Amino acid sequence: MEFGIPKLNVPASKLEKLANDIAALEVSAVMKVGKSAANVPTFQRQGYLEKLGHARMKWFKRFFVLRDSFLLSYNLQKSDFTVEPRAAIHLGNSNIQIMEHQGKDFCFLITTIQKDRFLFAAASEDERQQWVGDLDTSRSVTHANMIKLAVENQMLAEEKGAAGVVKGDSTTALAIFSNEEYIRNTPITGGAEGWLKTAGFNPEEQKKKKEGVEKKYFILRDSHLLMFNSGDILTKPRGVMYLIGTDVIVEDDKEGDTFDFSVKSDQCGDIITLGAPSLKVRNRWVTALKIGGRCSYPDFQVLIKQHALISAVAMTPRAAPPSAPNQPSGALEVPPPPALFETFDLTGQQLDPAVQQAYDGEGLPILRTPDGIQLSAGGDEVVASTPRFNASGQQLDPFNRPLPPGAVPMFTSDGAAIGVGPDAKHYLLDGSEVASSDKHFDADGNELAPTIIKAADAVAVDINVAIKVREKLKGDNTNPEAVDALGRTFRASNEDNGMLLNADGVEVPLASARGVAKGTGLLVAYEAPKQAAGKSTIMVQMEYQGETKNLGEVEIGTNTTVADVRRMIVSEMDDVGPFVFLQNYIELLKYEERDKLAASFDGEIMIRGKELAPVKAKFTKKTSKMAVYEKEKEAEKSEFDDIFARVRQGKFLRSVKGAEE
Repeated sequence: MEFGIPKLNVPASKLEKLANDIAALEVSAVMKVGKSAANVPTFQRQGYLEKLGHARMKWFKRFFVLRDSFLLSYNLQKSDFTVEPRAAIHLGNSNIQIMEHQGKDFCFLITTIQKDRFLFAAASEDERQQWVGDLDTSRSVTHANMIKLAVENQMLAEEKGAAGVVKGDSTTALAIFSNEEYIRNTPITGGAEGWLKTAGFNPEEQKKKKEGVEKKYFILRDSHLLMFNSGDILTKPRGVMYLIGTDVIVEDDKEGDTFDFSVKSDQCGDIITLGAPSLKVRNRWVTALKIGGRCSYPDFQVLIKQHALISAVAMTPRAAPPSAPNQPSGALEVPPPPALFETFDLTGQQLDPAVQQAYDGEGLPILRTPDGIQLSAGGDEVVASTPRFNASGQQLDPFNRPLPPGAVPMFTSDGAAIGVGPDAKHYLLDGSEVASSDKHFDADGNELAPTIIKAADAVAVDINVAIKVREKLKGDNTNPEAVDALGRTFRASNEDNGMLLNADGVEVPLASARGVAKGTGLLVAYEAPKQAAGKSTIMVQMEYQGETKNLGEVEIGTNTTVADVRRMIVSEMDDVGPFVFLQNYIELLKYEERDKLAASFDGEIMIRGKELAPVKAKFTKKTSKMAVYEKEKEAEKSEFDDIFARVRQGKFLRSVKGAEE
């Protein structure tokens, strides 16, 4: 049994025009991001800012370069930005918050996805607005968002029967980042990391200093290759290379030699030669470096424009949102659809399919507690009838999804919220169906006309596309997903009473759930996952300068996820501190950990700490589902309390829509 809605029939003339328009964009992209350095923008912004030091709590004036998804810090303005920066801040999925600090004017705070915080001060209010506007753009120019955008473009095209307009042999970003084989085998962060041999970014200078080839730790993130010696690898690289416009050159293998390859920059003339320990590792790096050369602002713009073209003939064309006051300047030429890039809410939790971060009428964020309750910035519970808006000022329904043109939030006569599911039917939050012919009311209790009720059904396409995109991005060896009648993922299951816990913390019956078919994202009848008999173990490992060390062993079951493994070992990792899991030497994000099955790692899983140093951790752990769940709830509550305190300190730059407009 499958659930869903019919695809849209688009006239052949529109499909032909769409194909021609996309072909024109492909030609434009090749010209724009070709090998000519003159056509490649080096940065989006550069200039001086003051930065508050972490250790001495003193303000320092630094020169900053904002380039794609990185903010690089230098002592002084330099002509060659491949030299060692003082800091390299990855902006992907970061939060940007305007605030004042102990009387210091024009401040703003960047909180990265790793929870590192950096406080800056501009020289004026106008300069602050320009910086935060460009920073807000840069936080979206990531490998993860390039993948999500390319896949969503394809899913939108398929949903309206126009999949043929996207050519599989194209060399543009759309084809590169939507390649199914690549997605199946690559965590969404993309890139690569690990120990390689090198003489450094400036070999001639290394020769003068009589320093030979040695092992360094490299991290490839989006369009930047970063080199580290030791210490804090997230912010203090010993060198950086910008990959846009670079060539990757594979050296001839010599007997007894390492598997060498070089990265040459036509833009600045730099070249770095790297030695891999095996052919497999070299091939992995060569592929990742070539992909990194496409994680660029120009390619990002092309994907955005392709999305606009495809959306123009989709079932849910978006009316232009009302203009919102106080928006940061420096926006993209074609603004990105917020739903694509809001993978997380402001508390760091993954958003449900088609759901967006909500804000109240004053532009203050609405946050969801770990128990599913929605709170305003003042701490009051947000009821279903509260008007809410997305970052662009577009009104959302009571389930935080953008309302299609002509639609309004819908309720029963007693004020219970009504939402549209992926099958275009109407449901309450507990999964009970409300017939479309039944009376629906607005937030003030006025009965709605049938045309207004019908207009809300268009959101079903958005939900279906979002579910399909999420399934495509999960790749292989992941837990099967289930959604409720409204298309939202479940928080947990209660095996004792056969109930599922939905996004609002409400228990709903199994009968109201829909399974998400692996690979396709189509909704099917839900079947609870069955735990296979027997247990196995997985060894947790860490690599230091190419040598692998076993840290301990964990007992796992068939449905144990990487997130379960984290919760079981985190108390034993004092020697390591904050750590991430690596799949094929690529960092897994927290929400990927919740999807990825530990059994798929063939008995061994690698971690990397924040510090490049040997550790002493040793443990043996057995699974305890209840203990794991309780620890997760405690961690979520602590994280929520922290973000809630920061919300009260200043304004997050994600929404400023006024309810009176």
